[in-house]
Amino acid sequence: MHKRLIMMALLAGNLWMPQPLSATETGETPVIAFSSKFRNVDYLFTDHAEQAALDDGASYDIAIREVGWDLISAIGRACSSIHNIEGIFVERIYFKKRHALVVSGILADLKFLPFTEDASNNATLQALFDAFTREHITMNWLADSNGMMLSMSE
Repeated sequence: MHKRLIMMALLAGNLWMPQPLSATETGETPVIAFSSKFRNVDYLFTDHAEQAALDDGASYDIAIREVGWDLISAIGRACSSIHNIEGIFVERIYFKKRHALVVSGILADLKFLPFTEDASNNATLQALFDAFTREHITMNWLADSNGMMLSMSE
């Protein structure tokens, strides 16, 4: 219980701080617009995810429903299988032509671990990437950001 309160306090503090650069570019914890809990993992949707959903003509509720339970559940199972992962940061919800989430990193041991090209050097991130593979989640690094797109394998 105390761990969860500390995490929420840390994340709430970020809501009040302006961040001109993308959090994934600076390695700082992203600003959270809203969160949901699936499979004991907090899905932490950034302010970018909220704006992108609005730009695509839908609210968060519609976007998250349309992206599909299979993907959300598989990501939750993968994250839950790693003992120290508390949350995953979602930067974008693709729900129209493709069903995918763009994620920028995770919250593990109350620290933001960004998904970067050298993320495989981190044991927790490597274990998560292996869990994504076991759950049949396709991981695609995005050229224009330090995040990756997660979708269900065909």
